[in-house]
Amino acid sequence: MDPARILDEAMALPPEQRRELALRLLDSVEEPSSPEVEEAQYQEVLRRLRDVEEGKEKLVDWEDVDAELRAKIASHGT
Repeated sequence: MDPARILDEAMALPPEQRRELALRLLDSVEEPSSPEVEEAQYQEVLRRLRDVEEGKEKLVDWEDVDAELRAKIASHGT
């Protein structure tokens, strides 16, 4: 098997099929998370949700974040 040829063939797939292939490949090499890690992640999500609900944190639209990041990247390129 030639990895370059496999990649070329994969890149010719439609985006949704490439996404599915990428997820399946990633799943094949990632270590499964432990119950302790999953619980810690769950608790962090709950903490962040409480912060938003209590007004301690503010949600920002992705379009605004994206525009700000692009502006910063553009200003560093000059």
